[in-house]
Formats: sequence, C-alpha cells, structure tokens
Amino acid sequence: MSTSIRESAMVSPFFVFFLVHANIVGVGILGFQRTIVAHAGYDAWISLLLAGASIHLIIWMLYYMLDAGSQDLFSLHELCLGKWLGKLMSFVVLIYVWMAAFLILRSYVSIVKQFIFPLMQTWSTTLIILLLIVYIVAGGFRTVTGVCFFGVVIPAILMLPLFLFPFEYAHPNNLFPMFSHNFTSLFASSKEAVINYMGFELLLFYYPFIKRAAHSQKWAHAGILFSTLLYVAVAIVTFLMFSQGELDMIIWPTLTMLKIVEIPILQRLEFIVISLWLFVILPNICLNLWGVTRGMKQIFGISQFRSLLLVLASLLIGSYLLEGTTPLLMALDFYGNVSLTFIYGYIPLLFLLFLLWGKKRSTARYQTPGAETEKAR
Repeated sequence: MSTSIRESAMVSPFFVFFLVHANIVGVGILGFQRTIVAHAGYDAWISLLLAGASIHLIIWMLYYMLDAGSQDLFSLHELCLGKWLGKLMSFVVLIYVWMAAFLILRSYVSIVKQFIFPLMQTWSTTLIILLLIVYIVAGGFRTVTGVCFFGVVIPAILMLPLFLFPFEYAHPNNLFPMFSHNFTSLFASSKEAVINYMGFELLLFYYPFIKRAAHSQKWAHAGILFSTLLYVAVAIVTFLMFSQGELDMIIWPTLTMLKIVEIPILQRLEFIVISLWLFVILPNICLNLWGVTRGMKQIFGISQFRSLLLVLASLLIGSYLLEGTTPLLMALDFYGNVSLTFIYGYIPLLFLLFLLWGKKRSTARYQTPGAETEKAR
C-alpha cells in the first residue's frame, strides 16, 4: 500500500526554487572557473549556458516520471526495475548522494584550512560543522528547506561586492576574440561545467514533500536558470580580472578576487566571506544527508535519526582518512565522472524504462484509495 506525506511536513511549490538553487551553488562556485577554461578558453561562459540548457531537459524528464505517479526515486525504481533490483539501485544512488555531501564538506574544510586555520586538524573542523548539521537534519525536511532559503539569500548579499569592486582592475580585452572555439571544445568544457550543476537530482527524494508538486516544475526551471546566470556572471567577472595563464595557477579564483576588496574597518575580507560561506554549503550537505536518511528509511526501515548518526560518523571517518589536496582533487574528479554518468546516462535510461512499462504500472499501484499517511521527517 502506498503512503502519503502529512501536510504539516510539506512545503509550498515556491520553495522548490530555493531547494534547487541552494543545492547547486556551494563550494563549486569558488573555483569552477579554473576547470572550464582548460578546453574552451574564455569562451567557456558559453559552455555554462550549454550545460544549463541540458539540465532543463533532465528536469523535464524527472517531472514527467514523478508527475505520472512514481512519487519518488524508490517507487520509480520498483516500477521500472522490480523490487529487489530496484532496492539495489536505490542503495547505489544513496552512495552517490552521500559522496556529494562528503566532498562538499571536505572541500569547505580544505578552504578553511588553507585561508584561515592552516594548523587546525581536519577532523576537528569537520566535527564542529557536523554538530550543526545533526541539529538541522534532525529537524526534518521543513527545517532543511528553511536553511536552503537562507542559503540563497546570504550568497546574494555576499556576491554584491564581488561584482562591484573588481571592475576597477578589469581588462575587457581578455574576453576577445569571442566565439573563437569550435563546438568540440565547447562540449568538452561543458562536461567540466556540469559538475557545478549537481544537486538538482535531489528532486527525486523530496518530490513527495511538495504541495501540489506538479505546479512546482516552473520553480525548478527558474532555479536552474538563476544558477546558470549566476555562474555565467561570476565567470565573466573572473575572466575580466585574470589572464588565462594566471587563472591556471589559482585554485580558488573567486576567493582570490575578494582579496582586492578594501574596506577601512575590515581587513582580509575573504576571512569573513569564508566564515559566512558555511551558510551556503550547509543546504548542500543537509539536503543530501536528509536524502540519504530518507532512503535508508525507505529501503531498510531504519529511522532517519539513527541513520543520520551513522552517516555523520562515516563523514567524520572519511574526512580523517582523506587528507591532502591531491587526494581531494582526485576524489572530486571521480565524482564528476560518476555524476555525468548518472545525469546523462542513468536518468535518461530510467526515463526510457518508465515509458516502456513503468507508467502503466504506476496508474494501478499509486492511485489507489486509502493510502496510509506517513509520519515523515
């Protein structure tokens, strides 16, 4: 028998904009410029537009499957793959989501060590952040949604000086000649850019928690569009500031640009930005971890709070084991390849399977009366 979510645990369709955007913009926006210019040079801003356009197509696929009655990832897997294979694939996706949360957390801790506390142990910084995460995720989906809301508002304020101060040192000639790279180069750059859009796929987890969920599709597309325009704007400002040779040697270009901002009563503005950026990466981590705990409950019947403690322990252990910048960059590169496979390989395959036989099964299975109400978090 299918279950439905209590209305008091649900959010309005409008909040999908914040859920999508907040889970896309995080640590990646601090250093994405360096990777996308490798193939397309300073035409890479075009690759950001191409990557964003492709994500809109994937969003349409997700809503088509979810609106047709599959409810979430777990029921979708059961419809298309059967009970046991569906559970196995759901567990594999949970590992993928856990990996995203871990790498976001580990990247932020690496930034804190590099710019603020170089002598502080990785595990101790991670533990402090995890204490805040357990409070948020244990509060349930509505609490996580509230954090996502502030995760959109705060960076909007932080980005303002980034767009104003650097123009004093801008070099417009850096952008020329435009459109000098072929489609092959732009496509290769787009592959590097796509990893910065990861996070929207959590829609597969929280879709049942949206009131009148079918009406939230326009807000999901709005979240993708806003994220795309933000990435393009930050990329162009960065290109105006640095030559490509300089950019190749800078790991965190966005933070480096902030060093030029001079305010009489404030020194080292990047310290303040990095500290406040915690509120930007928190939605990323919390929403991913909420998705993992939700999945553990759906697959294994483990309560979300117990599974949360297990997941947080695994994050702490992983942070202790993954030391150094090189292993972190290797892990990020591996995750990028996995995310490309998941977004552009697995989701279209699942969409095809749903069209073949999943949609017919969903009508009979999920539109039956008398559904139980789930006490969901």
